[in-house]
Formats: sequence, structure tokens, C-alpha cells
Amino acid sequence: MREFSHDFSLCMLIFCRGRKDGTGMELSEYGIGEGISEVIATTQSEEGEPNAAPIGIINREGYFVRLYKGSKTLSNVLKTHKIAANVSNDAVLFVISAFKNLSREHFTRFQGFPVLRDADAWVIFKCEPACSGEDFFEFKLKVQAAKVNRKGVRAINRGLNAIIEATILATRLKVNENDTKEGQKQRILRKIAYYEGIVEKCGGEREKEAMKILKMLMR
Repeated sequence: MREFSHDFSLCMLIFCRGRKDGTGMELSEYGIGEGISEVIATTQSEEGEPNAAPIGIINREGYFVRLYKGSKTLSNVLKTHKIAANVSNDAVLFVISAFKNLSREHFTRFQGFPVLRDADAWVIFKCEPACSGEDFFEFKLKVQAAKVNRKGVRAINRGLNAIIEATILATRLKVNENDTKEGQKQRILRKIAYYEGIVEKCGGEREKEAMKILKMLMR
């Protein structure tokens, strides 16, 4: 994936090999479980300017993050060596942060680092260089601080899941807009339309609003 609009960190994967980091902290207590957990990452520039973008956290034997060249998130991490995972079920935040800069009103500070004000939980990681490839850098992650802001029971909503999948497809389409063949483009658009149907059937007001925003940003 390549950067589009302000950041295309949606393509990033945090590779977590194990349930605990070196501190023994159980991140499932902060909403990050096994498999892939979708969160919104926040970083900051050397000047303190915050940035947010969706990422997927993969839970396997240790914590690593792979950030792709050209993204604002990678640029910030290379300078500050920190990244925060914001656990949220807000579909609108996922869509907007994938395509645009969030306004300063969305941010607050935790341990002096920018995080999303309305997130259910925050986990701040220190990033240590591990390896690099032609188009990415990989960092080892160590938990520095974590906080649960809101506990609650919530059933799985297919509408929210559909928004995440549609957003990933939309960013891929935008990032490769000039290189995507027409047939491939139409297949992606059909998949997005399929997920839109799930949002209409299963989503709440927030998920439906997120889909409207996504369609507008795709134009």
C-alpha cells in the first residue's frame, strides 16, 4: 500500500507473536485479543503534531510493527520511536482517519503522547528497529503504558465489521488508482457494495453514517 491523502497506515500490520510482551502485560485486558484486532494508531511528529490512522494488530509470538515507506506514521515513528494503539468501536473514526487528518479536538494526551479522546483503551508502545525491506521498516514493540477508559459488554455487530472491510478495500483502490485495471476495480467496487448492504441491514446509525462518509471520500 502507498500513502494517499494524509496516510495509508491502514495497510500496516502489527505482528504480535504471543499474548504478552516482555513486561508480561496481558493486552486482552485492553481490547487487543488473539487474531487480528483493528485499532487506530496515533503518532506524533518531532514538532508534536498528532496523526491517526487505522491499523490491524496481529497476535502471535512477540510484538512487531511493519510500517510502509511513504506513510506519515512511519515518518513519525522513525523520529519519535513511539506509537499508540487506540481501541475503538467508532466506525466513523476508522473511515475518516483512513483518508483524512483528524482535527485536534479528537486528540488528548496520555503519558505525554497523543491518543484519541474517545477511545475505549490506549496502549503506548516503544518501537525498536528490527529489520527493513524494499518498501517497509519493521520494529519490535514494547509496552510503555496502557489504560482502559471504558469497560462494557457489546455484542458483535456485522455492520461495524463490514465498515472495516469496506474501508480497507477503498484505501487499496485509492492507493493503486492509476495502476488498477478496470476489471479489478469493478470487482473491488462490487465487494464494497456488498459490505454496504450488510451495513444497511445490520449497522446502527454510526455505521450507516460511516458508510456515507466513505462513499463521499471515494469520489
